[in-house]
Amino acid sequence: MGDDRPGPDGADLAPADADWTATVAATAPDWDAVVDLRMRVFVEEQGVPAELELDEHDEDPLDSEVDHLLVREGDAAPDADAETTDTRTGEAVATARLRVVAADDYGAIDEATERIAKVERVVVARDRRGQGWGARVMAAVEDRARTRGLSEVVLHAQVQAAGFYERLGYAVDDAVGTFDEDGIEHVRMRRRI
Repeated sequence: MGDDRPGPDGADLAPADADWTATVAATAPDWDAVVDLRMRVFVEEQGVPAELELDEHDEDPLDSEVDHLLVREGDAAPDADAETTDTRTGEAVATARLRVVAADDYGAIDEATERIAKVERVVVARDRRGQGWGARVMAAVEDRARTRGLSEVVLHAQVQAAGFYERLGYAVDDAVGTFDEDGIEHVRMRRRI
């Protein structure tokens, strides 16, 4: 793994008193849960072609510079019956992908910034929407970005979700305008963290 991936990937990014966990996917069952959530939302619900959903940033997901965060409801303790101590119990309800990108590729709020966090593939299970899980996964991914030494986040939001991100402090990058991504209209949004 890269030099900028601090701490154990199994470390919980949720607040200490939370009744949910947020970890970087570190095991095959974690990755399976990430893929399941993404396929259910993007492919089955939104009609994104399956071959577009998993891309080059998902290759070797457990040993790459890309972080795949997984938010689970419930028990923060490792499953004692699991083959590995990194497997968490609790229902997987949200996920997001975090990549470190060159600020030149997406612009930056502060001109001196060289690297920024790019948040992608934010998903909340259909039956859990409207219950705060989106805010939880975004808080976890922002916390992970901070631990990686990043102070700015950029994301491409579906136009219908832009209000959600605005409530979290993100602003639309008006210089970019709307654009099509996988057949869905998006806007670029950003914030300091």
